[in-house]
Amino acid sequence: MEQNVEQTISLLMRTPAALDALLRDLPESWTMRNEGEKTMNAFDVVGHLINGERTNWMPRARMILQFGESREFEPFDRWKQIRDSKGKSLGQLLDEFASLRSESLTELRALNLRKEDLERSGRHPALGAATLSQLLASWAAHDLTHLHQNHKNHGPPVSRGRGSMEQIPGCVAVRRPQRCEMNSLNMQSCDNGRQSANLSSAGASI
Repeated sequence: MEQNVEQTISLLMRTPAALDALLRDLPESWTMRNEGEKTMNAFDVVGHLINGERTNWMPRARMILQFGESREFEPFDRWKQIRDSKGKSLGQLLDEFASLRSESLTELRALNLRKEDLERSGRHPALGAATLSQLLASWAAHDLTHLHQNHKNHGPPVSRGRGSMEQIPGCVAVRRPQRCEMNSLNMQSCDNGRQSANLSSAGASI
């Protein structure tokens, strides 16, 4: 599928507001809830997205355009937010993420990417060659993955006490935790009881 940069930007620009509306001022009993060992709660997710803005998406886009495959991407530390978010409130993280995402998208628009730019490749330390188009597709898919993760983390608190009403279609169901492992491109592979789809045609493994 051909990359449409404006459509990707349109999705990416909505993530900060979506997270803000979903998370701000919620009790910690919701925002600090995760899906089990080595999974993220809402507080972790926002810090993780901040980490991505600082060290992953646009830095790697710049590397592709400047160096191509001659210089390898820096490995991504998916748990760096544990250190960086210490002492901050969720509200502070939401504000920081919104500011950084705005800066990232301003820079992305200013690149005025052409088709030949999107086809240029960089070098991922574990996955090998990755085009700029694939990186942008992965950025958008990564946002959607974590928005969905926050929705699932809210499921257990709001699902208690429904009794027979839990059979109503569309109500949040409590399912067994989904174990997610992040590779160093910040592309996520999740095992929810079946092998995750390989989205290489869209540029991501999510």
